[in-house]
Amino acid sequence: MIDVAADRTLYLDFAGFAGEQPDREWMVYERGDGRVFRWTYAAFLNRVHQAANLLRELGIRPGDVFNLHLSNHPAYAQLILAASHLGATAMPTNPASTADELGYLVAHSESRAIFTEAGCLNVVDRIAADANIVPMVCNTGEPIPVGYPVYEDALSGQSIEPPDGSGSAERVVQLLYTSGTTSRPKGVMLTNACFVYGAEVFAAGSGLRREDRHLVALPLFHAGAQCHALWPSLVTGASVAVMARFSASRFFEQAIEYGCTMAAMFGALLRMLLNRPERETDAAHGIRNVTFAQNLTPAQYGAWHRRFRAPLQQLWGMTETCGLPLMSPLTGGRNLAAMGKPVPGYEVKVVDEKGEEAGAGTPGEVIVKGVPGRTIMLGYLKNPRATAETLRSRPDGTWLHSGDTVRADEDGFLYFLDRGKDLIRRSGENISSIEVEGVIQECDGVEDVCVVGVPDEIRDERVVAAVVSEPEADLSGEAIRTYCAERLAAFKVPDRIEFVDALPRTSVGKIRKQVVRDLLASAA
Repeated sequence: MIDVAADRTLYLDFAGFAGEQPDREWMVYERGDGRVFRWTYAAFLNRVHQAANLLRELGIRPGDVFNLHLSNHPAYAQLILAASHLGATAMPTNPASTADELGYLVAHSESRAIFTEAGCLNVVDRIAADANIVPMVCNTGEPIPVGYPVYEDALSGQSIEPPDGSGSAERVVQLLYTSGTTSRPKGVMLTNACFVYGAEVFAAGSGLRREDRHLVALPLFHAGAQCHALWPSLVTGASVAVMARFSASRFFEQAIEYGCTMAAMFGALLRMLLNRPERETDAAHGIRNVTFAQNLTPAQYGAWHRRFRAPLQQLWGMTETCGLPLMSPLTGGRNLAAMGKPVPGYEVKVVDEKGEEAGAGTPGEVIVKGVPGRTIMLGYLKNPRATAETLRSRPDGTWLHSGDTVRADEDGFLYFLDRGKDLIRRSGENISSIEVEGVIQECDGVEDVCVVGVPDEIRDERVVAAVVSEPEADLSGEAIRTYCAERLAAFKVPDRIEFVDALPRTSVGKIRKQVVRDLLASAA
């Protein structure tokens, strides 16, 4: 494994390109109110230096943490790059967080400043008061109440000369908290080296070139938008078009308007685009590659390529890997039913419960070899036990245990079966909820589905499906069970079908299975 990160930082890479191509456009930002802002590399570097001086003025020193609590905004890149230069740490959070959720993250991370937007002040004010912090409000197009310091105004008053910095490849530049579906969220410590390494590997695996422009519609508080859009574009010297939020009705229109050639997505967003009415201009864009996670059905893949003609590239990664260890090959068969193959730069294995390598076709846990703080996370903040459970030493090095159950085929492709905790155990059999969901999704009239296991005194767990039907569809639970029985082994067929109006999802489209599990268990 070649350590392509070396002594690089995100800031040093960006500053280097700003010197090399100062007049090249780096970022286009479409704000929520429709206003569009543009920066060249040189102009954006000036903003980064102003952001670094602002952080210094706010008392942020090397090792200190500050919170970014807002929708997509240039402040993400400006302040994270400023942190990279100073040796400070940014801690992005979901602007939909409740006061309890945000309060825990701010307290646990010991954040010393909060950058937010007007729409979040009802939550942020409660947290900021407890933490003795005056929140700084970024202009997202909404009216900003009188009395709050405005980020853009504060920025304009700072020098464009860079302050002294203590940034290094080994410094933790971001804390990205996991979703915390089974416990309190864990703070994933990621260094400059982690982001640079992951970005370089992704750029090579996706064919990203300097002349490309990435459409960034995923939320920047999440690793997905950063690790397979923003930072790969930075280390390549490419450019980005940042949207305030994802819009299914305007996605391809935005791609055309801003000249985008690459996009990063999730399966749920692809399905939203497929559900839009067809238009003659659906394939008029210039996007040549769409990287995505979370599988579609074969029918959906066919419909996507037939309608949009934007090649899809499946991938797999975790916040803890910072990069994407598995990707569909750029050349040859992409085999979109699979998560992908190990990419150059990562070593991946599938192991059984004893830690021994599983053969082709045998389910096991996917593990990733890496160097903590260089190619994979440094660890979890203030959580040595969870760190030790995830980063385990083997004779040949450190391996990150994902908790994801997969199988490999003879050609080296890996197929996602389930999160370890989402495998359903029924009468001694392990059932992939993903497999059952895939079958139900193909049933006429089904719009969305989530399959979980609920406790059963005799069989350990029962298979239960929560189904969202298409408008005006004439569906019954028995019809779905009959459909499944024709396509699945008897022990995999759901015992119960519950119809619901909608499924709870995270900000990036993942179904919140624990919430569904709790609801279905209580309704039993």
